[in-house]
Formats: sequence, structure tokens, C-alpha cells
Amino acid sequence: MSSPDIDTAERQAGSILQKGQASTRALTVVMAVMVYLAVLAVASLILVERAVDNWAKGLASEATVQVREDTNRNIDDDIKAVLGLLTQTPGIIAAVPLDRKASEDLLAPWIGAEGLEGLPIPRLIRVTADRQSPPDFGVLEKTLQQAVPVATLDTHRRWEDELRQMAGTITTLSMLALGLIALCATAMVVFAARAVLDANKPVIEVLYLAGADDRFIVRQFNAQFLIAGLWAGALGLFLGAGTLFLFGYTRATEFNGVATAARGLFYLPQGEEWREMLAFLLVPILATLLAVVTARTALTRMLGRLQ
Repeated sequence: MSSPDIDTAERQAGSILQKGQASTRALTVVMAVMVYLAVLAVASLILVERAVDNWAKGLASEATVQVREDTNRNIDDDIKAVLGLLTQTPGIIAAVPLDRKASEDLLAPWIGAEGLEGLPIPRLIRVTADRQSPPDFGVLEKTLQQAVPVATLDTHRRWEDELRQMAGTITTLSMLALGLIALCATAMVVFAARAVLDANKPVIEVLYLAGADDRFIVRQFNAQFLIAGLWAGALGLFLGAGTLFLFGYTRATEFNGVATAARGLFYLPQGEEWREMLAFLLVPILATLLAVVTARTALTRMLGRLQ
């Protein structure tokens, strides 16, 4: 059975501890900023993953055949031969030749538009493959080389590898940023716990005299850090969603790229809704758990040193 003094202290502990202290208010603000940055970091991870996936799918379903000019050959006949071979290849949906003007337009940004008339500019054929059952591009490349020696096949695999490497780098940097955010938030919770403990030191001494133990005292502080974490998580998530919404629907031309990407977050691809929504909702939940667990651990250690 517990003593009457402990029961009295337990009933009155919630009113004895100071509410709305400056340290917990400051913690709420700082944690909200951390959650806000974490939401933006998670959004960048989702956008990069989406972009790379879309680009990779596009590159995997398309290829380009380049037909070079040769003084000993007729380029129009070579193009017809390549088109005939491509249309007979299983897995090829379409093969569309580009005229010389289109090839010149592709070269103009690099070497200028002047003096291209007399140059032996290669002709390009855009090839669209079936994503479900694509052709064997290795065999197709060898067949093209044998049939039309001046034709070369580009499957864009090199660009896909570079895109995935870039995405991996951005993902790693975003994860490091999330780790630093969590580390800073942990440090702030420890400092806030120290400040709250110092501010309530007389109350703690009274509770000790009433026979309360460390676990009982820590429970009285947990509610404050739980509320601070919940407010910070909700505020940070709201500000992050608001920022993405503003970027997504801004009319400023200099933010067109960012606006398009951010707007895509409000139109989730089918089949991925739960995963992406869960990623955003986990940020405030983890922030609240971080605040409560870190505060409880820090307070327990600090109380042990006070005795």
C-alpha cells in the first residue's frame, strides 16, 4: 500500500509542475522547424524517386538508330533498309525517321545553325519498344550492323545508369540531412529537459521528501514533452505541406520546374498512395517519439545525479 503522502503528491503533481515554461515553448518551436525540414527532405526523396523511375521507364522503352552518311552509299536506301528491319523485329512498336532538318535542329545548340547545309549530318530513327516484351537489343544491334554497316543502335543504357547514380547520391544526401535533423532535435530535447529540471528543482525536492521515486517524477514531465512533440509535429507537417502547396501552385515562371514537381505530390500515382502518405505521417510521429523517449532518458539520468 502506498502512503497518504505519496497519494497526495501523485494527485497534485500535475498542478504542482509549471505549465507552458519557456524551455518547452522553445522546444516546440525548434522541433517544429526540424519537422518542417524533415518533411521537405522526405518530399525531395519522393520526387527524386518518381523522376528517376519515370525517366528510366522512358529510356527503357525507347532507342535511337543513327544512320551515317557515306559517299559510297545512298542514305535514303539505308534508312529504308533499317526501317524494314525494325518493323519486322518482334518487340518493336514503332520506328519513326527524323528528317535532316530535325537532325540539324539537334546540332544547332552545340555548333550553331550556320553552315550545316554541307555537313554530312547523320539521320536519326526513333524506335519505340514494347515495355512488356522488349526486343533483345544486343541481337538487334548485331543484325543492324550486318545489314547496314553505317547504322548504329543507341539504347540509352548509359544515361539510365548515370540517372540512377545521381538519384542514389541525392538519396544519400537526403538521408544524411534527415540524420542531422534527428541529431539536432535530440540535442535540443536534452537541453530542454535540463532547463525544465532546473526550473522545477524545488518541486522535485518536495516530491523526494514525500517519498516519490525517479520514475514517478519522470512521468510528471513526460506529458509536457509529449504535448510539445505533438504540437511540433503537427505544426511542422502543416508548414511543410503548405510550402509544397504554395510551390506547386505558384505562378512565378522562375519556379516552373519546382512547381511542377511539388504539384505532383498532391496527385499520388495509383498503388503508391499508402506508402507516400505513410512517409509524411511518420515524420511527426517519429518526432513525438523522439521527444518523449529522449526526454525520459535524459531526465532519468539527470535525476540520478541529483540524488
